[in-house]
Amino acid sequence: MKPIEVKLGSRSYKVHVEYGLLKKTGSIVRSLCSSEKIMILSTPKIYCLYGQTVFDSLSSKGFKVYPFLISDGETHKNEKTLFKVLREMTRLSFQRDACLLALGGGVTGDLGGFAASIYMRGIQFVQCPTTFLAQVDAGIGGKTAIDFEGVKNIIGSFYQPKVVLADTAVLKTLSDRQLKTGLAEVIKYGIIKDATMFGRLEAQLEVVLRRNPKMLLQLIWRSCQIKAQIVSEDEREGGKRAWLNYGHTLGHALEAYFNYDVLTHGEAIAYGMMFAARLSVQLGLCAEEVADRQINLLRKAGLFRPIRRFNVKKVYEKMFLDKKAKNGQIQFVLTRKIGLVTIQKSVPQSIVFSILRQLQD
Repeated sequence: MKPIEVKLGSRSYKVHVEYGLLKKTGSIVRSLCSSEKIMILSTPKIYCLYGQTVFDSLSSKGFKVYPFLISDGETHKNEKTLFKVLREMTRLSFQRDACLLALGGGVTGDLGGFAASIYMRGIQFVQCPTTFLAQVDAGIGGKTAIDFEGVKNIIGSFYQPKVVLADTAVLKTLSDRQLKTGLAEVIKYGIIKDATMFGRLEAQLEVVLRRNPKMLLQLIWRSCQIKAQIVSEDEREGGKRAWLNYGHTLGHALEAYFNYDVLTHGEAIAYGMMFAARLSVQLGLCAEEVADRQINLLRKAGLFRPIRRFNVKKVYEKMFLDKKAKNGQIQFVLTRKIGLVTIQKSVPQSIVFSILRQLQD
């Protein structure tokens, strides 16, 4: 597939989506980075599967490669892990021309990108996302962060990578649950920007769930293209980049409420999209059929993992910690039709509470 460009002037970069791409890591990174030293930041499981391939490819192009492994999972995306990475780069005498390559899912990419952005005020950074979710979402756009005091991604920076390398061959080793959690983001792209892709998912969902390589490659490429277009127009979320957070205001609140150990990110935003769809109908923004199509597709994809009853007031309070909230108001990304969303403010608390209660029925 043709590389996708994120157009940000002097900070523009390309997203490569290709089967077997990790074997080309060294040649691609060498063409962009003059570094002598490069850290591969990864987790034990991911490094065991793909680390040697990336290590050998980088070494063959003259890099001095230093693997550094961190614990996986959202609960480890914190200041403690961040400072472990910073200490290791300091110990290795990394200078400003060094590079950090994040090989892993969204946690590795978010934390690695943030570390790269603040070490010596910024070193070169490469994204090699290895989950479906990270390939279509977290790996692109330059949002880097850690969680702090129970709030997701509240400390971070916008810091763009030099390149994103999405190897679709790695999806073979994902669990079914992790495949589905990434699919939630693909469904989101259809809802916010591409009615044709959404319709294709409705018609060919079983093909996707069977991991048809061609289908997955096309869906990832198109999702990356949508995100690249939106980020190119609104890098720092001043306007339409907020569309990418459809389902995330509630989704992030549910993740935090359940301490990140009940729902995956995709499962949480699936509930968030159900909430947004029902709220859109309640406010007269879309027809009931529009919401039903979204909810039915998410249900068929197996994304509504059963959850225990939650405290509606506490979840609502966590929604105010969303980074799109302004002037004490939650900004809701809502739907008008498949392929078109809008931002709504000043939604009555009574309506929000009513729909949150419906999610538990």
